[in-house]
Amino acid sequence: MMTLIGRLCALCAVSAILEMLLGGEGAGGDAKGTLRMVCGLLMLHLTLSGVKELAGQLSQADGLQSMLQSLMK
Repeated sequence: MMTLIGRLCALCAVSAILEMLLGGEGAGGDAKGTLRMVCGLLMLHLTLSGVKELAGQLSQADGLQSMLQSLMK
């Protein structure tokens, strides 16, 4: 399973590749803006779901050791 940072990096890389495929300024300008908005919203969703998952793991932790293991994942 990929970590949250790994998923965010992969999404950022795909976004950059798609933006390069759209080409230079001009007709692709609106498409680039839309692509940035969609990717930004996906990054926000990934971040919030990762925080929710981490909070759930931390609330179920029975000690400091298990909390630290959850944070390192």
